[in-house]
Amino acid sequence: MNADFDKKWGCDFIRAAPDAAGIYVFRNAEAEPIYVGKAKSLRRRLSQYRLATAKKSQRKMRLIVRKASTLEYQICASETEALLLENQLIQKHRPMFNIVGAFAFLYPYLGFRVAPESPRELALCYTTQPETMESHGFQLFGAFRSRDLTGAAFEALVELLVYIGHDDPAQRSAFGRIPYTRIICLRQVDPEWTGLLNSLFRGESPEAMARLFAVLLEKPGARRHAELVQGHLKNLRSFYLNEAVRLRKALDHHGRDVSMIPQEERDGIFLALP
Repeated sequence: MNADFDKKWGCDFIRAAPDAAGIYVFRNAEAEPIYVGKAKSLRRRLSQYRLATAKKSQRKMRLIVRKASTLEYQICASETEALLLENQLIQKHRPMFNIVGAFAFLYPYLGFRVAPESPRELALCYTTQPETMESHGFQLFGAFRSRDLTGAAFEALVELLVYIGHDDPAQRSAFGRIPYTRIICLRQVDPEWTGLLNSLFRGESPEAMARLFAVLLEKPGARRHAELVQGHLKNLRSFYLNEAVRLRKALDHHGRDVSMIPQEERDGIFLALP
């Protein structure tokens, strides 16, 4: 039994809580949310906080109750609606005891830019700063959730695309220093790669990987580093299947034929899937 719960809100609080789906919010003395949760049954879920023991698995519940000054809840029409509202509140307030979903602003994008006057010059980027990169003329794809998978895919492209083009540091330096962003610039790139990368980043076709593999087979340098090249292709495939394809399916389900969505909307479209 968690004595702090009864001391603050009394046993009648649980009896009054509805056996319905909803969200609940613990707030500190300054009325700031310190934890937001959702429940299929508010009564059952909140009773778990009241009954939390000193077990390791329940320490977080006890700590939240100890730090909280007020507790409120809101009934939702369904568990899905509760999920969506929980996600919105976590992203808006970033409560101290919520981790998952609190940092959507870190969700990354991949993108490319081809200057109209120089169709054989290709710039690629990895970024969490979509507004800045769009202002530089980049077409962006995402937001993706895994920084590890997306970052590894970008680094794989950095290593592999030098076999089909030539690194151009001067073009890259023209963008200046952009926080939380990596840019690679290549020249002498066949314009067909724009379409291939578009389909890859949109999760519509892995043809870019097949084409890369075919090109690399003809490059002695790539053959000398076959194991490393295979690792890069594996990282690209993992990103394509686990990030690009999943996002494409979710967007298609909601009838959104777009290449990118705002970072704060990314989790919501997945939570709303049946």
